[in-house]
Amino acid sequence: MKFGKFLLITTITLASLLVGCYPYARYIEPNLLMVNRENLVSSKLKAPLKIVFFGDTHLGEFNDNDQLRQIVEKINAQNADLVVFTGDLIGSSGDFIVNPDTIAQSLAGIHATYGKVAVIGNHEYALSDQYNYSDLMNAAGFEVLINDWLDISELNLRVLGLDDVYRGNPDLNLTDAARDGAYNILLTHEPDIVDDMNSDAVQLVLAGHTHGGQISLPYLTEKILPANGKKYVKGLYAIGSQGQTNLFVTKGTGMTKLPFRFLNVPEIVSIEVSP
Repeated sequence: MKFGKFLLITTITLASLLVGCYPYARYIEPNLLMVNRENLVSSKLKAPLKIVFFGDTHLGEFNDNDQLRQIVEKINAQNADLVVFTGDLIGSSGDFIVNPDTIAQSLAGIHATYGKVAVIGNHEYALSDQYNYSDLMNAAGFEVLINDWLDISELNLRVLGLDDVYRGNPDLNLTDAARDGAYNILLTHEPDIVDDMNSDAVQLVLAGHTHGGQISLPYLTEKILPANGKKYVKGLYAIGSQGQTNLFVTKGTGMTKLPFRFLNVPEIVSIEVSP
């Protein structure tokens, strides 16, 4: 009798929690936006560097231009030296009309002292017949790096951008282009690929793709994590042969497949690196 009462109470409690979680995961958390801050140190930099990066906006059916405007405002409030986008700008739009020109205009409003850089994600390739990602990002003032790099000499900084792992042709030897004595940042959409590269050559890796799991529930999250995003899921990691390289995986801002976020508040990331 006591066990039956306990089981009934437990069932009612769990059901109540599930009912209560639905509106939060569907309507509240997806509309939040936090700034995740980290502080790092490197003697390779000539001056302090503030990087603000974001990814996985998946603009379309579940994520609209109002959210993008909120992201732009939040980024500009950080007074970034360098702004980075790690891919998956537009998601599967369904019946929702996505206007690349409108998106470019919004992204053009992002300000950064030394510039704006982006890499390409799997959704960019999947939707390549609908719009040109590089043209859109260039119009917004972003330089798109696909197995390429750029230097910011004022900071003694080199930024390397990897092609997408799923649909592109990533150069796993790209880190060979890291410059000795400089602060080298590797940008990649999918994080797990770093285990197939010489991460010792760079000091920082920035990635997205995972959404932090998007829905964090025991046993479920690990099953729904995407390929190439199962090991490094969210937050800061120490990688490399001696843990000397920092990897940060953002939870992103958007949603895909399901219009829910739970215990994965949308974020932009602010990383301050001090010399």
